[in-house]
Amino acid sequence: MRAVEFHRLLDDDNALRVMFESERGQIVRFMVQLECSFEEDGEWIPVVRYDTVHGYAHRDILHPYESEEKTAMVVQDYNEAFTIAVNDVVAKRFQYRRRYEGWLKQR
Repeated sequence: MRAVEFHRLLDDDNALRVMFESERGQIVRFMVQLECSFEEDGEWIPVVRYDTVHGYAHRDILHPYESEEKTAMVVQDYNEAFTIAVNDVVAKRFQYRRRYEGWLKQR
């Protein structure tokens, strides 16, 4: 089994954290997470996460004051789900960030 993990800055305040395990070219487990830094202290906060932790591919919308919102992914396999997850996080990082910032201001 091959395991890969990395953290990549997308820009100054948004980063992509990725972990996956593959066997013979097939992903058997993964996690793709958008992390954002909202303050000068540089703490990275998870904002949206795709993973297979519960035995199926799904997206968790993370909220600072409420439970996460879980949505199952309708995909053929984890390779497809992984590709969709990475592309979505990179493409929509500003949208996800703005939504989370709005939630932070509600308190």
